[in-house]
Amino acid sequence: MSSTVNIRAEEGKTYEAQISEEGDRFWNAELSTGWDSLYMYYGVNVLRNGSDYGSSLYWTDLSVTFNLSKNDFLSFGSWFAFGLDSSAYRELDAYMSYTRSIGNFSLGVGYTYYDIQPGPFYSNEINFKAGYSFDLPSGITLTPSICYFFNLGPDVADGQGISKIGASFLQARIDAEIPIFKDTIALAPWIAFGASFDYNFREDGSYYTGANNIEVGFGVPIKINETITIYSYCAFSTQWAELVGTQPNTFWGGTKVTFSF
Repeated sequence: MSSTVNIRAEEGKTYEAQISEEGDRFWNAELSTGWDSLYMYYGVNVLRNGSDYGSSLYWTDLSVTFNLSKNDFLSFGSWFAFGLDSSAYRELDAYMSYTRSIGNFSLGVGYTYYDIQPGPFYSNEINFKAGYSFDLPSGITLTPSICYFFNLGPDVADGQGISKIGASFLQARIDAEIPIFKDTIALAPWIAFGASFDYNFREDGSYYTGANNIEVGFGVPIKINETITIYSYCAFSTQWAELVGTQPNTFWGGTKVTFSF
């Protein structure tokens, strides 16, 4: 049996550390592949590119987690994506994270390298996360968390960065999991609030600092067997800062299948 600590959670882009509760394995691996109707990232519709709606995204993620001890976990992985309606877009990310678990409390630190085509554009980012999982009656869990992302560069002014050096983004999020049918089907609603610190851009090209967006959504994980899980979700985000390429109100959704080893 294993539980999951989210190191970084964005729709279509969820980096996770699998924590072995039985202590009988030194490592765990996951292969996921999925589709998202939009590439929403930090509250921005990344692949709108002047269209009325935006490009959908297909992606594949492979990660390996080493259970260093009962409470310490080290993960490595890569995430590859391309736009289905914006066929020139390619993104390859490499990431690593360390998680320390203390009872229901977890602390994490991570690093992500982004490589984006055409461009080329690339970025180096570090993140810090803390979360606590509350065990409620009927098997329901409630997990508030906060994650801070910091851009190490290069600077967008250099012609290769995706934001300026020192820009950052803060996300506060509450996730719930509600069992529906045994250990097979559950509901997984969430609500999140994001704040940009010169990370995102306005339509006029200026950097934006302030409350970024509010996001709500729910997913439905279906466990087929011990190896295969299917997950589908729908989400809504509202923003009021005239963020580039992004409507004030945006709906999107997606699905993925995960193989755990």
